[in-house]
Amino acid sequence: MTIDEMQNALKTLGHRLAEQQSAADIVIAGGAWMALVLGSRGVTKDIDAYLAPPTEPLRRAAWAVADEFGLPNDWLNDGIKGFFYGTPPHTLWREFEGLRVYAVTPDYMLALKIYAARQSDCEDVRALVRHLNLKTLDDTLALVEQYIPADLLKARHRYFAEACLEGEAIS
Repeated sequence: MTIDEMQNALKTLGHRLAEQQSAADIVIAGGAWMALVLGSRGVTKDIDAYLAPPTEPLRRAAWAVADEFGLPNDWLNDGIKGFFYGTPPHTLWREFEGLRVYAVTPDYMLALKIYAARQSDCEDVRALVRHLNLKTLDDTLALVEQYIPADLLKARHRYFAEACLEGEAIS
């Protein structure tokens, strides 16, 4: 999905909810966050979001949007909720008729990306480190530890962050 496609889908989702005399809140993260909030990429495959209960009206409206725009049924994907620890810090990003879209904070997004430790996320990690003006690997990892319980962080997370930041202007 492009930035325009995501914004259109979210606006239409809100409209569908309003037509049902309903409203919803979501918290976006992942690739959609990188594109919509940070502007560091132009596309993503879906919108990763925490869906605030009740989710059934929201899911029905999202399926209608999928049909309307020819999107996969999981274009609004709530799998990210498994990576959230407690209530993630977030701010209102955009409000549409029937839909409030919140975005996790940049530091929380970095913690999620490093915790996921997917090689495909290295460019996102670099963009977030630059955005947050982090100067060292230790600063970066200290930030992650503010959000991810220490017992869940393993050597692979440090090695991942180190590999992503190799060659960057941090030490």
